[in-house]
Formats: sequence, structure tokens, C-alpha cells
Amino acid sequence: MRTCVGSALFVLLVALPAAAQDKSAKTSRSKSVGAVECSVTAEQLDKLNGSLAELVLVSGKRITDVTIVKFVRGPNKDTVRTVVYRRPKRKTASRLRAGSLVRIVAAERAYDLVAVPLLKSWVLVDVDEKTKVVSARLKAKGRHIWPKLSAEQQADAVREHKKFLAEVRQKFSGLPLRLYETKYFLFLTDMPAAQIGVYIAHLDNMSVELGKRFGVPPGENIWRGKAVFVVFVNQASFVQFETNVMKKAPAFTNRKQGICHQNNRNGDVIVACHRGNDPNYFAQVLVHETTHGYLHRFKSSARIPSWLNEGIAEWVSTIVVRSSRAPLKRQADAVLRLKQTGVVGQSFFGKKIESWHYGVASRITDSMIKQNSRAFGAWIVSIKEGVEWSQGLQKTFGVTPQQLLLHYGRSIGVPMIRLQ
Repeated sequence: MRTCVGSALFVLLVALPAAAQDKSAKTSRSKSVGAVECSVTAEQLDKLNGSLAELVLVSGKRITDVTIVKFVRGPNKDTVRTVVYRRPKRKTASRLRAGSLVRIVAAERAYDLVAVPLLKSWVLVDVDEKTKVVSARLKAKGRHIWPKLSAEQQADAVREHKKFLAEVRQKFSGLPLRLYETKYFLFLTDMPAAQIGVYIAHLDNMSVELGKRFGVPPGENIWRGKAVFVVFVNQASFVQFETNVMKKAPAFTNRKQGICHQNNRNGDVIVACHRGNDPNYFAQVLVHETTHGYLHRFKSSARIPSWLNEGIAEWVSTIVVRSSRAPLKRQADAVLRLKQTGVVGQSFFGKKIESWHYGVASRITDSMIKQNSRAFGAWIVSIKEGVEWSQGLQKTFGVTPQQLLLHYGRSIGVPMIRLQ
């Protein structure tokens, strides 16, 4: 097995000047495969020929009981462009582009398909070996990979969630709280039944959009059991829930319409909200807060930095809840402020951003996804695998945090933007 070195990142130089890209690309081509942790060698690919396999497509579809005929290689023989396979009782072989696959299970081992854009090819990454490397890196930082739960363990977790929600109903016996259950969500609310469907649809669409960016196949449940929602019509009930059930100080709910509670031990996610008077804004808040839970549950307990976490939550809520103008207004307000001051503030890249920073974070996030969605997804994956976020940014986009900020400043007409 190849030694696991570097980071599991796409090797991209999209943000460098053209001359630097040309020079760096020539140097990087020979190193691009080696930069993918635990990728297999050409010799190991050859040994998989003739193996019985299962192919998992990006769509979530599985093609079982096939035989690997061969891998059509890229310019580097460690890479793959096409998988040639044969179904049972078929004389002719079939082909799949490597980019249409997320995983191959062959010879009793699982391999993920990871893109190497510089070579316009993919590599197979040994899942078990990669898990060992990532687990060790996360452990050194006090973090861990979320365990893959069996169907029975998932059912036990759902029972735990329902028990908790039954206790909530008892504490709020004066309210007409009803439980709505979907494939991925437990939604306890006193809202009228006719109002629920649109919000559930928004949450489903959120999962699809985030899954596209981060390589989560459709139909895969990332939650421990299911995501739990406690949604009240009135603010007073929401505050009472936070203080009496979640044991938060009253000040914790100040000016908040929704809160995402994340359990660092087992990964449970509870989203609490109150509906308020604007259904469009509430939908945006609901998707925003649930996105925090999704990012918490994605791959590991490693934390996405505050500015990026909020930026992603704002970005996807804008995509999903097109009727809410709140995120775009926050972007415009941030631009107006920065044109007056030119100062973002040191807290932007700190532990917790300020409320006005949301507009900055969402616009930066949106521009990065539009520039290269694949690189953005690779960057998030690297963070959740224990790579420091600024290091991952440098390797995927070729820029430092300061350069990223300067690029944003130029895009809004503030070329001399600064942190302080």
C-alpha cells in the first residue's frame, strides 16, 4: 500500500495568476497523485482486474455482482478515467466514467473515487487506510470520525429522540404539539398541519444542495438517527424551551429566532425555533440553523471555522429559500459598511464572527462555489478530515486568508480592505 502522505485534496491552482499557474502546473502534475492520501498504485489497480465488485454511483444507485475487466488509465498510470466491467451472464462489457462513481467495493475492500483535476482523472483511495490516517489526525486534535451506525443502532437513536420529544410534549401540555416524521427528520411543532409541508421540503432541498457540494450520495442519512426539530409558533414558548429544557440562560436566546444544538459526544442535532410573523424569513432561519447541524454531522466532529460555517448556512438558505431576501440584504449592508470604513475586523477569522459579518461570509462563500464548486467541496472535506482550514485553502484555491479577503474587497469596490 502506498504511504499515506499529504492531504486528500484536489490539487487546484485556480486562484493563481496565469503565469504562476502554468509554472506550478508543470511542477504539480508529477506530484498531484501523491498529494491524495492513501491512493492506490498502478500495480494495485492491475490486481483488481477480474475481481467481483459493487459500483456505487454519484446518484446513489448501486450496481452489484459485476466483474472488473480493467481500468482505463489517465496520463499518470496511477489514475483512472473509465471503469470497464461485465455484468453476470453478459458477453459484452460496460463502461462508466470514473466521475460518475463515488465508490468501488472490490476484493473485500472499499475504494473511494477522488478527482485529480490537473490530470483530468481520478484515483482510487483505500477507505480503510484513509480512515486510519484521518482518525489519528483528528484524535491528536481531540476530534473523531462519526461512527457508521447499523440499522439497529439508528433505530435505537430514533427511539431516544422520540422519548425526548415525548418529554417536551409533557412539559408543554398546554400547546397542541404534534410530531411529524420523515425519512430524516423528527419535527415537533404547534404550527397548523397545513403549514408544515413547505418547511420540510426546504430541508430536503437543503440536504440535496449540500450533498452535491460535499459528495454525499442522495439517500444517505448523515444524522445520528434523525435530525430533531422543536418549532413553536410563539417566541415565549421558544424561550421557555431553551431555558427549561436545554438549560440555557435567558440571554442566550436574545434576538434569536432559531438555535442549532450540537452534541459533540454523539453527534445529536436539535434545532429549536419560533415561527414569528414572516414565513419566508422563518424558512431561511430554519434552513440556516439546520445547515449548522449538517456541517456538524458531516464526516467528523472537526469544526468548520465560524466565518465559513455561517457563510455556507447563508449561501444554502439563499439557494433553497428564494422568497427570503434577508441574506442578500445582509450582503448589501456589509458592503455599505465596508465602503465607509474599509475595515473587516480581526474577529472575522476568529472564533466567532460578528452579526454584520454574515453578509461578508456569504458573499465570499458564494463566489468560491461559483469559481470552483469541486475545489470548495474538497476544501470542506479536508477541514473535516483534520486539516487546518487555512492550509486547506492554500492547497485547494492557492490563496491565503488575507488574499481571499483582498479578492472580496476588490469585488465590492474596496481594494484596500483590511482586517484592522
